[in-house]
Amino acid sequence: MTPRERFAAICSFERTNDIFFWGIDSWNEAFRRWIREGMPVKNLQSKKELNLFLLGWQDQNECIKPNAAIKGMGANNNPPWVPPLDPLFETKILKDEGAHVVKIDYDGAIVRSMKDDPEVMPQYLEYPVKDKKSWDEYKKRLDPYSPGRWTPGWDRMTDDKLTWPIREGREGESYEKRDFPLGMMALTLFGMPRNYMGLENISIAIYDNIALVEEMIEWHCYLSYEMLKKVFQTGITLDWVWLWEDMCYKKGSLVSPEFVKKYMVPRYRRVVDILRENGVKVLILDSDGNTEELLPIWIDCGINAHYPFEIASDMDPIRLRKKYGKNLIIVGGVDKRSLSKGKKEIDEEVAKVKELIKYGGYFVNVDHHIPPDVSYENLKYFLNQVHQLSDYPEIRRMIE
Repeated sequence: MTPRERFAAICSFERTNDIFFWGIDSWNEAFRRWIREGMPVKNLQSKKELNLFLLGWQDQNECIKPNAAIKGMGANNNPPWVPPLDPLFETKILKDEGAHVVKIDYDGAIVRSMKDDPEVMPQYLEYPVKDKKSWDEYKKRLDPYSPGRWTPGWDRMTDDKLTWPIREGREGESYEKRDFPLGMMALTLFGMPRNYMGLENISIAIYDNIALVEEMIEWHCYLSYEMLKKVFQTGITLDWVWLWEDMCYKKGSLVSPEFVKKYMVPRYRRVVDILRENGVKVLILDSDGNTEELLPIWIDCGINAHYPFEIASDMDPIRLRKKYGKNLIIVGGVDKRSLSKGKKEIDEEVAKVKELIKYGGYFVNVDHHIPPDVSYENLKYFLNQVHQLSDYPEIRRMIE
């Protein structure tokens, strides 16, 4: 089976006991550590060499470039993570503080960041959206039809767009000739507006200026809908879409379920409708934290997949599989903290994966980026042990 065929069969719960990794996302510091410890990968400017070595062709999974949600501007899906602005703000140093600089960042926020490690999350000093006037100016960079979103050849497979090396003879071909699953970063409703205003400010605005908050949510629905419409009008089909929210913390949602139902659900349904009408079968909602009180709302909207099942927030994927059955595709759920420990702790995560693949509808991933305290030996052990779980001999690859 091709990766695309395997992907579809796993998502429909028809192919069980198979291993399909949804990428290997790690902080670049972890990648650099693994190279120091013997990983024979030399290029960290893109994920091509990493993906081919760590996963092989069997798990190829690509994302088209038109983007209506958050995107990672750093190498290998690392920070800075920025909203789908076009154009981005020009970065400008406002003050040099020695080890830190105060600057205008890509998203228009004023931040204090470390000079020596720009991947560390900065301290936010001032957010770009404060009121209706600043929002009206900001949303000009969120035009779904701005030229910068649709660079020439965006609908064709080229080596610079893929995260696996392009196959011989594929350069310039339509994405419709692919043999791998293809997706799109498709939507955010609360996550990005929260970033524009800051959590405290938008929390106050929900009570004091709900019209502004609703307008930002509506605009992102419009941005997503129009971008998806343009993609589908070209004849491109998508196997999955990614909906980014990050709207929960360790104990639950940052906003009430009532807020989600009133202001977000109608917009979710509008976007879900165009996705279903165009054959998209896998809708993945990405939110860290404990999302249990929101999961039934999202599922009721037609969103049928979730990532990352953060273990530190008590998101037990086995328990939730039993609760939701085939109504929920699970991506993630491997405790990243365990990978830095011993084989006993890693084996416990492998046993979790073994239980989850019994049902289908599961893609292996950790519950966020792999941290730099995970050694290369531990990474190899985890990948090799998991791959041996597959019922299919061609999937049981080994990294020496």
